[in-house]
Amino acid sequence: MIRFLQTPGRLKKYVLSGILLVICVSMVWYLVPNGSTLGLGAPGAGIVATVSGEEIHTTEVQRQAQRMVQQQFPQGGAQANMLVPFFAQRAFDDLVNEKVLLIEARRMGLKATDDDLRDYLHQGQLGQTLFPNGNFIGQDQYQDLVSRFGYTVPTFEELVKEEILVNKLRSLVVGSASVTDAEIRQQFEKGSTKVKFDYAVIKKDDIVKGLHPADAELKAY
Repeated sequence: MIRFLQTPGRLKKYVLSGILLVICVSMVWYLVPNGSTLGLGAPGAGIVATVSGEEIHTTEVQRQAQRMVQQQFPQGGAQANMLVPFFAQRAFDDLVNEKVLLIEARRMGLKATDDDLRDYLHQGQLGQTLFPNGNFIGQDQYQDLVSRFGYTVPTFEELVKEEILVNKLRSLVVGSASVTDAEIRQQFEKGSTKVKFDYAVIKKDDIVKGLHPADAELKAY
């Protein structure tokens, strides 16, 4: 499969789209239909969805929703915390999509190594925090920082590896897709072409008034 993705070709683009569609339809089993029943007010309330055997828990949705609020409202405060339930459905949908991509990445044989993890932490958003001036802050401070997010170090690193896997899959798919100039022009013309036409309204009564068949014509008819 990976070798197929690494080769150019127009057919591949349609195959990839079909694969991702089938994956999403076949893997996802929703146990909770909407965000109002996600139980955000009760931590540890249980499983809210199962994706191809992988569970999504209420606490995961809570953390994801809280991260979304923090990104949208970095100043925080009580008012920002009140918005967490409104981000629940988005958080839930994002987690389901991530699980689908993660399962497909594993099925394709993609892996996230310890070296990948180290590079990701060094160069990612936490890079300046974990490696100020290129030097690691130390295991104790690292553990303290991770605990602020509500994780243990092993759990945190496992989540980071999952994110690395998803990113690898996305890079593989995006890097393999290609669109020709002809396809771009065709899509542009399809969306931009306008048609102008003239028309006339013809009434039956007006036509009948102008018809005067002779007796011979009527007899022949």
